[in-house]
Amino acid sequence: MKRLIAWSLFTVLAGLSVAAQIAAGTDAPDLLRPLLDHRIPRFDVEDGVLLDGIAELSSKPIELHVGFEEIIRGSINDDRRTLSPHFSLHLRDNTVREILDALCAADTRYTWSIDGLSINIYPTGEGPGYLPNLKLGRISLKNVPDPDQALTPLSRLLPNEQIGYFGPGLGDNQYAQPWTVAFEQVTVRQFANRLAEHMGARTSWVWAGGSDERMFTFAKGAFQALPSK
Repeated sequence: MKRLIAWSLFTVLAGLSVAAQIAAGTDAPDLLRPLLDHRIPRFDVEDGVLLDGIAELSSKPIELHVGFEEIIRGSINDDRRTLSPHFSLHLRDNTVREILDALCAADTRYTWSIDGLSINIYPTGEGPGYLPNLKLGRISLKNVPDPDQALTPLSRLLPNEQIGYFGPGLGDNQYAQPWTVAFEQVTVRQFANRLAEHMGARTSWVWAGGSDERMFTFAKGAFQALPSK
């Protein structure tokens, strides 16, 4: 009985440790390693752009949390597919990690990393003033029904930043119940990861648009390629 109690306590504490890592937005590579090492039998992109590759990866029978930050265009009306490099990839029995490397090699404007339970794909070389890199000392949410409404407190903290959202433009993004939580010392990117992860087992978010109109989009389910504009 003592061993059982001790093991139960260890399990609870371990779970709390993992939860604390995620809440703090720290990298927890052990949590994602099984997913990154998962092998995909077939991966095909024909004359596509990076968005198509991410959508193809996310469509596979593996639960991924994906956050994508598009290089902000001059205008939201600019055709993203015209501005993006096109490529074809035909991979067999590669890991998720290898596929992510191949996608970023095909469009070298982007890199990827992990945070908590999320895979982030974002422009290379952006500095500390880039919105997703901005550090938040503390941000509190009270009874927010979805990630979109969580952006209102973010806008209040960053009044000089233009932060919009596309509603449930890529599908349902409601939480199972209103969420009250606080985060400290996280970047905007990490904050977006936490908002998306809380939607369910497989989620995605996108930061996209033009210099005249930038917005977040959150959705449950597999990542979906955005339209041209």
